Amino acid sequence: MMKIMTTIKTTKLLFQPLLFVLTLVFTLITPAIAQEEGILDSPWKFHVNLYGWLPEAPATITRNDKVLADVPEDLDTILESMDATAMFELEAHKGPLVLFLNNVYYKGEYNDHFIGKESKQRRKFTFEEEVWAVKYGAGYKLDPIKLGDKPDSADVTLIPWVGAFYFHDDWETKVSAAPPFDGVDVDGTLEFNTPMVGLGSRWNLSKNWYLNLSYGQGGWDVDDVDEIYDILGNFVYRFKMGDVSSKFIAGYRYLHIDYDDGTMEVDVDVKGPFLGFGWEF
Repeated sequence: MMKIMTTIKTTKLLFQPLLFVLTLVFTLITPAIAQEEGILDSPWKFHVNLYGWLPEAPATITRNDKVLADVPEDLDTILESMDATAMFELEAHKGPLVLFLNNVYYKGEYNDHFIGKESKQRRKFTFEEEVWAVKYGAGYKLDPIKLGDKPDSADVTLIPWVGAFYFHDDWETKVSAAPPFDGVDVDGTLEFNTPMVGLGSRWNLSKNWYLNLSYGQGGWDVDDVDEIYDILGNFVYRFKMGDVSSKFIAGYRYLHIDYDDGTMEVDVDVKGPFLGFGWEF
């Protein structure tokens, strides 16, 4: 029964923001499609980006006003503790319409030792975690804005978007026993799916170089998320690999999550550089 209830909850989490995204997308693009002929006849184009994000992720986990874990997850800690990871971004373009999905998966185990304040003994601290963080949605590319009078002047394209952020985190904290003090073993699952809106921009600087800047914000107490915002910027160098348009990507991402369900509070900032490689076809 518990498994069935968990499945129902997860399905509901995924469905509600997805319905929100689709409703807003069709509301936004229907007038444009009606006014601009040929959008529906435009061919689909796809972008696939593989990247490695090297973030710091200090997090504070509180339950019933008691701090359960204050994890200083710096880059060295994350790399040391990482067992598996998968990071990629998918985009589908049809005329000015853009559908996107950005996925980050991480699984790891962090171990450390400390001297207990009361026991005065050496104790082992273990933090295990498996995380899925998925941002998805749809945007609409506005007409490019020229930044100069010359034909080859740089231009910028603005892309307002609506979407959602799905987050699933299974975690467990263990502290070894130090007689007469017992050990600690606390685990939990944090899961939400909350709507977001944002604005992306693509700055075409030259034939081979462009800059992406994007800001997204959401939460608004939907699914117990007080606030979430995602800021990223990256430089892209385009080139041909045979007949395939390819690109190198280098940038920086800052993700903030503030969650409070009345019992458990999580405040985390994930920030750091990333490098990637992509294809457009």
